[in-house]
Amino acid sequence: MQWLDALGADERLDEVANDTRRLTVSRLVSAALVAMVVGIALGPAMAAGWFAALAAGEALASLVIRRFTGPTTDRLRALFVLASIPINVVWSWLAVALWMFPDQDLRLAALGVCAGQIIFTQNFRHQPISLLAITTAPPLLCLAAFPFLTNAPHGMGSLTNRWAMLMLVATTINAMLLNRAAARKMDELTRGLRQEKERALAASRVKSVFVATMSHEMRTPMNGLLGLAHALKATDLDERQRDYVELMIHSGDSLMQLLKDVLDIARLDAGDAELTPCDFDLHDLVHAVADTWRDMAMVRGLAVDVRIDATAPERLHADPARIRQVLGGLLSNALKFTRVGGVTIEVSGQGATPDGLETVAIRITDTGPGIDPAFAERIFESFTQADETVSRAYGGMGLGLTIARALARRMGGDLSLEPAERGARFLLLLRAPRPEAPPLPAPTPEAASDDGATPRVLMAEDNPMNQMVVRLMLEAAGVDLTVVEDGRQALDALKASHFDCVLMDINMPVMDGVTALSEIRSGAAGAANTPVIALTASAMAGDRERFLKLGFDEHLGKPVKPLDLISAIAMAVDRTPPPRAAVG
Repeated sequence: MQWLDALGADERLDEVANDTRRLTVSRLVSAALVAMVVGIALGPAMAAGWFAALAAGEALASLVIRRFTGPTTDRLRALFVLASIPINVVWSWLAVALWMFPDQDLRLAALGVCAGQIIFTQNFRHQPISLLAITTAPPLLCLAAFPFLTNAPHGMGSLTNRWAMLMLVATTINAMLLNRAAARKMDELTRGLRQEKERALAASRVKSVFVATMSHEMRTPMNGLLGLAHALKATDLDERQRDYVELMIHSGDSLMQLLKDVLDIARLDAGDAELTPCDFDLHDLVHAVADTWRDMAMVRGLAVDVRIDATAPERLHADPARIRQVLGGLLSNALKFTRVGGVTIEVSGQGATPDGLETVAIRITDTGPGIDPAFAERIFESFTQADETVSRAYGGMGLGLTIARALARRMGGDLSLEPAERGARFLLLLRAPRPEAPPLPAPTPEAASDDGATPRVLMAEDNPMNQMVVRLMLEAAGVDLTVVEDGRQALDALKASHFDCVLMDINMPVMDGVTALSEIRSGAAGAANTPVIALTASAMAGDRERFLKLGFDEHLGKPVKPLDLISAIAMAVDRTPPPRAAVG
């Protein structure tokens, strides 16, 4: 039975079978209407007999199709092809009956039935040739035979009809072959596009994994280099040595910023840039961003001015971290290119959109050299600046504006360059809903009890360099630090003694940081509410939110700065209640 298996060797028959099952009812309804119409001429008995034969053929096909719900085989597909033969034969039999009827006016109806079958078979032009041949053979045979089934076998009219029908059959076959060739080319094109898409997605996934891995691997040694540089800066140095250390720290920070920009580009290209919208004060955010850069501007003799129009909504529901990132990038870029004057931030409202979103316009204008309008779009391309002299004169890799525009569009807004009389002016459009409820009043912070006790901190870290860096940072701040090398040792240490805070690496041998956190929160290692800070090289966008959802109290990405580390520990210790045994 190899011929049977060969008949159903094409997996595309599965799609035809599923479509046939889905359209069975509609085909039976159409056949019933046809039976009612032709029954007027052929008689109720013949019409009922034809419909019964057709229904039997559909039932036979349904018995085969029902088995397509699970795994299919070549033989099952071949049975489906064979089951379609009775249905097509029954329809062709109706065409023959109409042609042979004494009333020759019904011959037009017979031609209509054959034409309908041929047109219907064009649905299968993408399918296996076996199915196409079986469905088209009966109506084409009828068209070829009809001229020979006439009552006048001789005469010019009969001869003309025979040749006309044969030419119609030949033209139909030629059109079907052309349609099938076009369908084959379309299938090949679609298949090629699908394969190219899969390859592009695979390449994007590989790139994302590579970038994430490189981020993790680069942050670990950079944590050691920058940490030791900060520790060295705190020692007794002469002026020349201090300049060297400052240069080391500045270079390291520049490298980390470049790494962060590349990571953002990779995530934005992959569509993985996560947004965490919440209610926030837009006015406070703009002033906070300006304050962050105002000191650096004052050192250079520049001014940072903020102007907020009365039309600007005070509060929005959006991602404040991403908005802060975009504004910070634009402000940093403006100050970099400005030598005299300063930067102005203007915030205004533009009303609500039809879908109820507030539109806010934020313009950042500087008094620098400006940008040629011819480069208005080019400056938003990755690794591109207005001209080659810009990177030599001002530095930079040409990623800041690319990231800023991508983030703005990811949030539903946009970023563009506007004409300005002097300098450059960027327009950031934000579209976001207003908060539904007014903000709750901030609770009055309670004074933290200070009994003068030295904070006890436990650190789980397997990298000796990172151990030394954190030890240097914390011992200088008067913190009592205990170091272990994995999560299991951290649990044992917590069982044996009380610690005010835990610094937990994520990727460690024996037991990783997430598993250790789960054990701590379950109460298996002393107090379940012990503050645990994730100190990890996993510092891509969205990682902080992910670790906080896992139960960490804070997330610090490597390389960590001494001030950030000490501040996080101080906040954690202030929140920590005393051990239960010490409560009087």
